[in-house]
Amino acid sequence: MVPHTRCAMATSSLEELRQRVGASAGQDASWQSFGVIADQRAALDEDVARIRSHPLIPASVAVGGFLYDVDTGLLQPII
Repeated sequence: MVPHTRCAMATSSLEELRQRVGASAGQDASWQSFGVIADQRAALDEDVARIRSHPLIPASVAVGGFLYDVDTGLLQPII
C-alpha cells in the first residue's frame, strides 16, 4: 500500500470534494460518495492488517506500506 502526501481524499472534506469535482466536471456531484480518509496512517495500518490476515496470503509473505512524498519523490517505509 502506498498512500501519498497532499492527497485530496485525506486533506478535504466530503463536501469540499463534491464541490471541487462538480466544478471541474461542470456537473452536480452532490450525490457522489468519495472515500474521504480522516487518518491516512490509520487507514494504511488497517489495509496492511487486512492483507496480512487474508487466508490466501501466507505468513511468509512480507506485507508492508509506504508513504510517497509527492514533493520529494521519496518513499517512507511505514510498516
